[in-house]
Amino acid sequence: MSATKITFAALTVSLLTAHPAAAEPMTLAKCIDVALHGNPDITSANLEVEATTAQRKSARGAFGPRLHMDAGIQRWDSPLSANFADMLIPVVNTGLGKNGLNNQLTKSDFTGQLAPLAQPIELRAQTTWSASVTLAQPISSLWTINEGYALRKMGVDLAGLQRKVARRDVAFQVTEAYYRVLQAMRMADVAQKSVENIDAQVKRAQSFFRAGTVGRNDVLRAELGLAAAKQRLIQANGGVELARGQLARLMGLPPESPIDPVDSMTDVAVTPMLPATQAEDRAVADRLEIKEIAAQTELARASESLAKSKMLPQINAVANYTHSSPATMFAPKQDIWFIGGTASWDIWEGGGTYYGIDEAKARLAQALSARRKAEDGIRLETRSAHVNATTASEALTVARDAVAQAEENFRIEQKRYESGDNTSFDVLDAENQLTTARGQLQAATYDSLIAQSNLARAIGQQSPIQGSAL
Repeated sequence: MSATKITFAALTVSLLTAHPAAAEPMTLAKCIDVALHGNPDITSANLEVEATTAQRKSARGAFGPRLHMDAGIQRWDSPLSANFADMLIPVVNTGLGKNGLNNQLTKSDFTGQLAPLAQPIELRAQTTWSASVTLAQPISSLWTINEGYALRKMGVDLAGLQRKVARRDVAFQVTEAYYRVLQAMRMADVAQKSVENIDAQVKRAQSFFRAGTVGRNDVLRAELGLAAAKQRLIQANGGVELARGQLARLMGLPPESPIDPVDSMTDVAVTPMLPATQAEDRAVADRLEIKEIAAQTELARASESLAKSKMLPQINAVANYTHSSPATMFAPKQDIWFIGGTASWDIWEGGGTYYGIDEAKARLAQALSARRKAEDGIRLETRSAHVNATTASEALTVARDAVAQAEENFRIEQKRYESGDNTSFDVLDAENQLTTARGQLQAATYDSLIAQSNLARAIGQQSPIQGSAL
């Protein structure tokens, strides 16, 4: 077993057996690596490559001769004999005949008397067996076999491209799910911070109430705000569990598997992007889907050539050896052989083969037209990813500024409350604005990371984070 398989197996066991509280911290690259071994889509793509490779090897075996053997053994209820006891045959003189030692009988050697035939003649033994070996080498069908082999080889190449597409898509899905877990965790932190802020406000309001500087309704308003914040925290924690389950599923693990993503992003760097038009051109040149369609086009061409080859007659060289036992009166020769050839040609079959050529031509035209459609779709997808990455980057800049403004506004409202210039409602409103701004910052941060990864995928490149895993 390779070191990679051992590492993956050990990691899977640790994930399945570990307690959630002792979850192993996992980087994005590690999560992608686990997914590339355990995701069902990857497994299916790997099996498809194995299947097409086996088909190619099977087609390769048709080039050589085919050795075929037939054998049989029969045990009859009794031997088959002919009894000639009632048949009379002429009696011959006991001498050597007039021709002496040559024992060639003449008419004068017969006595003119008749005698019965005493012993029966065995026509078939009770046990008989035979074996026949035939060696056939295709000749004219070698073209058809070669076209079929080329078709299977292209199938292997196509399956390999499809596996690369699956690996790329799974890597992006894991990347997105990973960032969604971190996003949910940060949103839960924001909700926890909100609970702490409002709890402090409740205690402050209660203290002022006891001092007689605020009314009971001011305390109640703060307590209601605290209850609402706790509800948001509960929902945020539930969102974390759901996001973890989605990530585990994409990694090929049970949803309850303990996964602790490592957030190594202290700040999101806005990477420079190509202009939209250049990004589209690069996507059309580098995307695996275009290469996949090119492989499908070659596959269609090979199918057309294969259909044409079926119009030829089938000519084979044949050699045969047959042994039968035991010998009988009517089949004294037990070993026979021959060499020769066979030919067959379906002169008329209602157009079955001919229209197969038309079908192959139509499939080829269909594959050629699919390329234009795929290019248009890739261009649109790339432009959409480019726009999303641009807007996410702009939204991140705005969210950062909003947090700074909301923090200052919350600080001012707290000071005003302490001075008796406002109420708990004003403080809670400022805190709600701060919580919203912090939540929007976390959402914008991870939306920007996801948008950058999606743009790299759309262009046909590996994102810097995914590169090591792929």
